[in-house]
Order: sequence, then C-alpha cells, then structure tokens
Amino acid sequence: MSSVVIRATPVVDDARLLDLLDDGERERADRRRDPNPFVTAHALLRRLVADETGADPRAIEFEKRCATCGTDKHGKPHVVGHRDLFVSVSYGERAAVAAVTRLGEVGVDVEDFASTDFDGFPSVTLDASEQGYFADLTGNDLLAARATTWARKEAILKATGHGLVVDPSEVLVSAPDVPAELLEWKAKEHPPGPTQVRDVSMPWPDHRAAVAVLTDRELDLDVHTA
Repeated sequence: MSSVVIRATPVVDDARLLDLLDDGERERADRRRDPNPFVTAHALLRRLVADETGADPRAIEFEKRCATCGTDKHGKPHVVGHRDLFVSVSYGERAAVAAVTRLGEVGVDVEDFASTDFDGFPSVTLDASEQGYFADLTGNDLLAARATTWARKEAILKATGHGLVVDPSEVLVSAPDVPAELLEWKAKEHPPGPTQVRDVSMPWPDHRAAVAVLTDRELDLDVHTA
C-alpha cells in the first residue's frame, strides 16, 4: 500500500450504510441528533480497511485505547487482528475523511471554515508565537488559515491518541501558508517523537484537512474523493 491512503466523501443520508456498521456503532449513531455524519464516516472507514485487508467491511472489528487513561471505552480506533495497520477517521456536518497506513499511528482531521468562525479561536487554539500568522488576514482568508491550523493540530493530537486532553495551543505548527510541520510540543504529556504532518487537498473550497503520522519517514499520500 502507499504510505498513507486517504478517502474523503460528502456526508450522505443513506440507510444502506447502516448495514456496514456493528451494533455498537449503530447505537452511537442513534444517540445523535443528526446521525448521518457519524454513519457516513464509519462506513467510509470500514470500506477503506476492507480494501486494504480484503476483509468483509461488516466483519471488521475495532477496539479503542485511550493514550491518557488506558481505558477501552474511548480513544483512537485500532483494527482487531491487524496490529500493523493504523487508522483514523474525522467528520463534520458535510464531509468525512478516513486514513489508513502501516507506517505508524495516524491521525486525520477535516475542518470547515464555519467551525473556526468564533472570536475566541486565538485563545483556544494558538500559542502566542503563532498569533502573528493571522494578523493581516480577514474574511475567508482568515477562516481558511484557521481551518488549516486547526486541522494540523487535531491530526497530530489524534495520531498521539491524546485528543483534546492536550491543549491545542501547546502543539505548535508551521504557519498556514507554508508546508505543514510540528514545530514544538509544549504539553506536559510525553512528546510523540518523530512526526510527519501533511496538508490534504479537499474538493470542497470551504474545507481544510491534514494528516499526521508518528514516523520519521516521508509521507506518500494516496488521496481519493468519492
């Protein structure tokens, strides 16, 4: 397989996708006001893993492990029976993205501009040294830069397994107009070691995405959009 295989798809309302999910996933979907993003994303992940392993997507089992507390009740997903296969999934109201690789723990994230359009974004997300990146930006340029930065940070935190247990402002990344890179890890949690980060091109102009892999090898992205 290529270094990292990534699939992206718009969120759809398709009851047939429920047939791909297991009972636990269907229960989680039922608890949501709008189940379509969750269902679309998890069906996408199952199909991606099936393509890489040859398994029936309905037969694939996932387990979760939390890097912070060690529980199996939440945390990043792992494919049962495939210890060398690493996966990640992300979704918003209108788009879903999934990634699979054998290089190391992976995190993928997709963000739409609207999710970053709030006054407190700098204080919630940015280190003081990063705030200058956005000083001269307005309108969609500002939202695009924010979405790029947020997707990079979220992808890194998904790859490490910490999620938002780690403050995003303590994960410093490169300016949004230059290639993605993890510059500094300020969190008290153990740093992740070699980490590769790449921006992922999306077909939707108001979305940005990124992928991170805990490896020192260069990433070769194989991106497909449904």
